[in-house]
Amino acid sequence: MHRDDPAPRVRPLAAALLAVTLASAAVTACAPAGPAPKKEEQVFRFRLHEDPPTLDPALSNDQFSEAVILNVNRGLVELDPLTLEIHPAVADSWTISPDNRVYTFHLRDGVRFHNDRAVTSQDVAYSFKRLLRKETGSPRRFLLEPLEGAGEFIGGKSADVKGLETPDDRTVVLRLSKPFAPFLSQLTMANAAILPKEVYDDPGKAYLRAPVGCGPFRFARWEQANFIELAAFGGYYGGRPALDRVIIRMIENRASALQEYIAGGLDSLDETPSVTDTAMMEKIGKDVRKYPFIGTGYIGFNLALPPFAGNPDLRKAFNYAVDKAYLWEVLSPGGNTPANGIIPPGIPGHDADLPGYPHDEAKARSLLAKAGYPGGKGLPPIALWVNTGEDNRKIATQIQSDLKTIGVDISIREVDWGAYISGVSGTAEKPGQAQMFRFGWYLDYPDADAILRPLLSSANWGPAGNFGRYKNPAFDALVDRALSLTDPKERALLYGKAEKIAVMDDAVWIFLNYYQSETLYKPYVKGVVLSPLGEFRLPLERLRIERDAI
Repeated sequence: MHRDDPAPRVRPLAAALLAVTLASAAVTACAPAGPAPKKEEQVFRFRLHEDPPTLDPALSNDQFSEAVILNVNRGLVELDPLTLEIHPAVADSWTISPDNRVYTFHLRDGVRFHNDRAVTSQDVAYSFKRLLRKETGSPRRFLLEPLEGAGEFIGGKSADVKGLETPDDRTVVLRLSKPFAPFLSQLTMANAAILPKEVYDDPGKAYLRAPVGCGPFRFARWEQANFIELAAFGGYYGGRPALDRVIIRMIENRASALQEYIAGGLDSLDETPSVTDTAMMEKIGKDVRKYPFIGTGYIGFNLALPPFAGNPDLRKAFNYAVDKAYLWEVLSPGGNTPANGIIPPGIPGHDADLPGYPHDEAKARSLLAKAGYPGGKGLPPIALWVNTGEDNRKIATQIQSDLKTIGVDISIREVDWGAYISGVSGTAEKPGQAQMFRFGWYLDYPDADAILRPLLSSANWGPAGNFGRYKNPAFDALVDRALSLTDPKERALLYGKAEKIAVMDDAVWIFLNYYQSETLYKPYVKGVVLSPLGEFRLPLERLRIERDAI
């Protein structure tokens, strides 16, 4: 999320760097013959909309934070950003028991923290207990809750986690209370990073401003609301990165960021010009790179409040009334594609043949009458809540117009993020006041569980993620059953059945779009890998600057 800044700011850092570079070039040109010129420093500069909320891996729950954390830290395993396969990281190998409950990891030699201390199995145990500990306050403690004894440890009934053992300095054994298929995928998330106890036990929490990990880049400095600097870590087990430094600049305003990219102060930018801006596209259109982005956009219904509670026909009527093809092919072309369900393409369980709700005014009118509101008569006032922003406003206005064609009047309530999330999520006891709300969900790992369970399982009712307060025992049973299986085909079949219930039987949302994304990179930036899990997953250690190659 970002807000347009009414007072665009262009920070002086890029100009300073450019001046230094030009001065160095001038000195080199005038210098007499002598030793070979010093190799040009490799610096990569990219933009974040604002400062990361945290650099503590345990507390991270957003892309801005993870864009930094994933390059400073490493966990036992990591996700290949392109193929989405699980690869070794701090652990160089692992085995899984035949009953799929015991994972034994063997740590690789030569892994060191940025403070030059060797990483051992005790660091893994410390980091995992810290993530689980209630006082840490991690929003993603659930990653390790499948461990045997995790509940007792979290509840203070045990000083140790029964299912976490370190038989020697190089071995970690994790034992689950029952098979949990996405467990290894969850260990690839930034929250499962391995941390040094001597740094993260600091009661003054200096690590929040000076984090220490064992990843390819060490943290160098942070000027709040301006930039973060990372430096190549020579002791990285994977080899020193080609980049010497990374500058992460905070530029909230889209227009300012674009001008900075054109001026040479950024080497990449996560927002591209509109395809209708022909002059701008002629200038930098060649730099645009498109890639699939695994996520789903939707309009949520509050199933705990009238008129949507207990009325699937009304929810289906709204679905048929909204023209998704117009939204993404005419109103906002060039990116997203119309959705027919919940599980996005590329994820096992996605059903391209699921009927979904293509635009059909006649069906919408018929279902509206069946729901008890012929021609929209008798409907109470309905508000569609959106977070402040031009794109949200544009989409909401079109949905309002589509519903008007079948006789339904809705209002649009545009609020800032804090008010929005409060109005949507409510409390554990009381539903939020938003009857309809626009939301999007990007998967944290490539598994249908990463979208079905957090958003629709009754176990995650209310603020935990199931904001619409959907509850269907048949859906819950299928999702829970899939967790215990390891056969990918069998799991995908169950997830497909669960999705069909939520989409075709219950119409829990208006299913809007599957995400696509695009970004800008200067042609001299080589080694770019754009992950369908998000650009923030870009492995900076693979980048290099080759200005002479263009």
